[in-house]
Amino acid sequence: MNDQLFRSSVSIYQGMAVNFLYMLFRFMTAARYASVWFFSMAIYYMVLCIMRAYLAFGYRRRERKGAFYELQCYRRTAGMLFILNIPMGGMIVLMVQTNSGFSYPGYLIYLSALYTLYMMTLSVINLVRFRKMDSPILSAAKILNFVSAMMSVLGLQTAMITRFSNNGEGYRKMMNAITGGIVFFIVMVTVAVMVVRSSKSKKEMEPNEEIRKQIL
Repeated sequence: MNDQLFRSSVSIYQGMAVNFLYMLFRFMTAARYASVWFFSMAIYYMVLCIMRAYLAFGYRRRERKGAFYELQCYRRTAGMLFILNIPMGGMIVLMVQTNSGFSYPGYLIYLSALYTLYMMTLSVINLVRFRKMDSPILSAAKILNFVSAMMSVLGLQTAMITRFSNNGEGYRKMMNAITGGIVFFIVMVTVAVMVVRSSKSKKEMEPNEEIRKQIL
């Protein structure tokens, strides 16, 4: 339990389980309120869950496949995030145009705020911590947590504006457009950084990989 790599590998499955439960919650709310926005969010988290499952499968095979395989998983995750970010941009545009938002009953909004704050803080800390570790798959898993947390921030903002703001629909549209644009931009920058880092690491690994193949 004192092994940081072991705890990190367990966190991949924990994140996948939480993501799966949250995806089911989004599908239920989409069916309950007949909301295209909620359904889009459910699909988004379903894809994130599939990506986490891919990383978990890759992490189990890393010792047999080698470090180059881990790097390939990392790079493929970057590609999948880029593809996922395109419909996510469409979701944000839909949210702004239809003035959609979340509405939490009772005190659930405060619990949601605490959860979002906790997830964002934890994802940033883990993102920095595992950046220094020699495990591209674990780094990719933490990046997925960070992206998921940012989407939670966007959803929380719409809910808080709906509950507490008296500035009208124009204000909510403006804030959703600003925050949605920031989230979209950050994800694109993250993908670009992942591609650059993977390309640099690939060039450094290629000579050693060739030697490993010759030995095998």
